[in-house]
Amino acid sequence: MIELDFDVNKVFQERLAASMGLDQYKYIMEKVKQVDVSLHTDFQRNFNGFYMVRRNEAWRKVYYDYFEKVKTDKPTFQEIIMHLFQYTGNIEPSFSSKMLATICPEKPIWDKYIVQNLGIELDGVTKDEKLKNAISLYSDIEKWYEKFLKTDKAKECIEAFDSVLPGYKWVSTIKKIDCIIWSIR
Repeated sequence: MIELDFDVNKVFQERLAASMGLDQYKYIMEKVKQVDVSLHTDFQRNFNGFYMVRRNEAWRKVYYDYFEKVKTDKPTFQEIIMHLFQYTGNIEPSFSSKMLATICPEKPIWDKYIVQNLGIELDGVTKDEKLKNAISLYSDIEKWYEKFLKTDKAKECIEAFDSVLPGYKWVSTIKKIDCIIWSIR
């Protein structure tokens, strides 16, 4: 009989990290400042895969050109979503927040599961109403995180994340909470 020698905790940590895409996220966060994201196809492929960007080439060109232009400027959610709306005609709260959170890791993302778990829904009849509502709702998400991060439950979540995934303590507190909320389906 062959004797197996492995660290069971490490196996579980690696599987959990893989299920959350944390190695892909690490690649994105390391490369965003090092490469020209408008030209670096490997960065784009990883970003598209991690954040499930399913848009045509023209849309992605607008997105990544703007991403590169503003990545050192600390843009606001409103600036990003307005730019994307102006140049694509689409209201993109999710992809706007993902660009922002990559540039500023202390910012939350707008994701299907995040907004679902927070009870947020984008509404409005016209595109202008939806755009204004998206900007307001993102502000609400930021306020929710600001309040939540002061709670014992947030401390518990962050401690559990760091305990279970010690190799990912570098992940921002907001992203740790994002990962947990995103995992609640």
